[in-house]
Amino acid sequence: MSYSDDGNGYFTRALDAEDRGDHALAETAYRQAIELFREGEGTERELAACHYNLGHVYVVTEQTSRAVVEYGKALEHFAGLEDSGRHKARAHLILGSLLVETGDLRAAEDHLLDTLGQYLDAPHDPRDQADCYVNLARVYRATRRPTQAVTAYNRAVDFYQEDPETFRDRSDCFTELGSLYESTGKLDESAAAFAEAARLRRAAEQQGGRA
Repeated sequence: MSYSDDGNGYFTRALDAEDRGDHALAETAYRQAIELFREGEGTERELAACHYNLGHVYVVTEQTSRAVVEYGKALEHFAGLEDSGRHKARAHLILGSLLVETGDLRAAEDHLLDTLGQYLDAPHDPRDQADCYVNLARVYRATRRPTQAVTAYNRAVDFYQEDPETFRDRSDCFTELGSLYESTGKLDESAAAFAEAARLRRAAEQQGGRA
């Protein structure tokens, strides 16, 4: 396939390279597209897409610190777009999740709460909303806010229930809830949560068997 030598051409090169699993070429092409869009006065949307996709390349190649930088830049460009709520929410969610992994819990919480703010304006994928609450729960647990962590895990379960393929995710949430209840002396609630986790784990195994 032939490509033009402008920003759009390099962006397409990068997309095709990602599809082939050539992440090194994709990284190079996205960076070239960014430079050309800057020089040619590319739009906020084009630059946001480049940084967002480059962030994904770094996630796949386990370069977390670089992914954090790129998603942050993508959000700077999304900020200037009125109709970018869905993409903005997704960028906040991914960035918040990455920051949980790196231990930057204060920044993670800010981005995850920003994600929920975006969800107020428009409906989003239930699994994304569940994942956001799970990561918030991890932040609350790590910062010794067990009551908020319990609330967040329960909200995650509510959203996971909208997807029939999430038995294992719900099981993980109830396992965490069981541990939280146990740590705060609520032994009956803990036992019930662990029992539900086991039930859902069996359901996940049966579901896998049917597949």
